[in-house]
Amino acid sequence: MSQDTSLISVTQFSVFAGKHAIRLSVNLLCVLGFSACRPAADSTVDTTPLSGRDIYLTRCTACHQVDGGGIPGNCPPLQGSPRLAGPSEDLIRLMLLGQRGPLERDGKTYNGIMPSWRADLTDEQTAEVLNYLFATWSPKSPKITAQQVAQERAATADSKLLPGRQ
Repeated sequence: MSQDTSLISVTQFSVFAGKHAIRLSVNLLCVLGFSACRPAADSTVDTTPLSGRDIYLTRCTACHQVDGGGIPGNCPPLQGSPRLAGPSEDLIRLMLLGQRGPLERDGKTYNGIMPSWRADLTDEQTAEVLNYLFATWSPKSPKITAQQVAQERAATADSKLLPGRQ
């Protein structure tokens, strides 16, 4: 069996639903053969930590889009989001727990689901992606530290998915 793997990077495409076109960004990992994600014994693995931007591009753009514009009726835009100006703890909880709609913002309703990233991102990665969001769409917001994320992770250990809200 072959151990070849192929990576298809972020791709933009449109889905047409009635009169509306929805832009989607998709990250696809195509694994061919039975090697899964394990490198061959003689390969070199890049252990460089991902930046907040890298994490955003690979985990968040399918819903929030590269430009932070969101998807109408499904995922709210990050541009102008009051959450990015609110308490850091609320945003950390949102990343850790996720949220199920409906969410009302600026007279519009969003019914998407924000997944929980608790099991997928470390405290450092969560802080990195949140700081990228701040730097991009709310530059006056204070930086978040991995220690703050760790505190919220411990405080929300028994919590469930957040209900929709502003």
